[in-house]
Amino acid sequence: MLGIVFEPLSYLLKDDLGLSAGQSAVFVAWITFPFLIKPLFGLLTDMFAWKGLRRMPHIALASALPTAALLGLAAASRHRYWWLLAGMAAVNAGVVLADVICDGVMVERGKATESTGFYQAVQIGTLYSTLVLTGIGGGWLTAHVPMRWIFAMAAAFPAMILVSSLFVVDLPSAQPARNATQALAMLVKEKRFWTLSLVILLWNFNPFLGTAQFYYQTGHLGLGPKFIGLLSTAGGVAGVLGAACYGRLEGRLWSVGAIARSAVWFGAPLSLLYLFYQGPVSAILLTVLFGLTGVFFRLSFMDLAARSCPGFAEATAFAAFMSVFNISAYVSNTVGGKLYDVLSAGAGSYPAAAVLMLIGSACTALCWPLVRSLSPSS
Repeated sequence: MLGIVFEPLSYLLKDDLGLSAGQSAVFVAWITFPFLIKPLFGLLTDMFAWKGLRRMPHIALASALPTAALLGLAAASRHRYWWLLAGMAAVNAGVVLADVICDGVMVERGKATESTGFYQAVQIGTLYSTLVLTGIGGGWLTAHVPMRWIFAMAAAFPAMILVSSLFVVDLPSAQPARNATQALAMLVKEKRFWTLSLVILLWNFNPFLGTAQFYYQTGHLGLGPKFIGLLSTAGGVAGVLGAACYGRLEGRLWSVGAIARSAVWFGAPLSLLYLFYQGPVSAILLTVLFGLTGVFFRLSFMDLAARSCPGFAEATAFAAFMSVFNISAYVSNTVGGKLYDVLSAGAGSYPAAAVLMLIGSACTALCWPLVRSLSPSS
């Protein structure tokens, strides 16, 4: 639900602070840096217990940090660049810690019951269902509510997690540091770990998505905040359907390996449809299409990652795989914003966007020699 901040923040960077696409991409790169070091947050929960507990105390910390940061931003009389950057980086640090803790529990319980795919489908489905609210909600808030009040509203969500963490049942763990160290040492020696990481890096690399897409939508297509919010909502609904399809089909009609291979077979040519992203109707249709297929295919790689995680280091190992997703998005968003500035200045907005779309399709196609060697392991 913290997503209600992001569309208003994009307009704040663009209109109030006057940042270009490239400058906004750099800002986003800095505030999302905690997502790149996810494994360090995983080590915090896997190796360092508080009175023997590895989850509940860390959830309390993970929710207290963004609550304080958002209230600090809400209290500011004027939004200055560096204060805004520091506050949002702190928010994301809390989000990352909470994320790796939940992922650690998901992998641990999922492997024990052979339900990693189903658990992740529920987890991702829940995540995308919030887009239904934060999409339209963020667009409406952008047009009607001051940014200070948006930050204050967003602070309520981690505050509720902070209170609820007091009621989480957590079991003590013996020798967490020693067990986690041994498990991680074995993981990094496996060829499968590096192959899957490279596949995730290439498959997720699309420089059109993110900052470049936002500047293309608002500048070239002339889309307003409410319509962009509607796109986020449509993507959220489609993502929920994609997660539901994966939860129903994986293990019944398709194996996780077959779905991962299909992510490349179909993903590369399918992504060329972005070339038709030229108006409100095509924007909605493509948002729905890629919301559904993107989540469905992404879950196969997340499922393969979860099945590859060793015991005693579930949060750190899964965070390592997820940080590859984040590094790919981080680099592609930054490169996309910079390239869009350069190319649109010389050739125009649509040719610039088209080049970025083609780069994304090419990177997906490069996954094929690698993805064929991947199969699920327990």
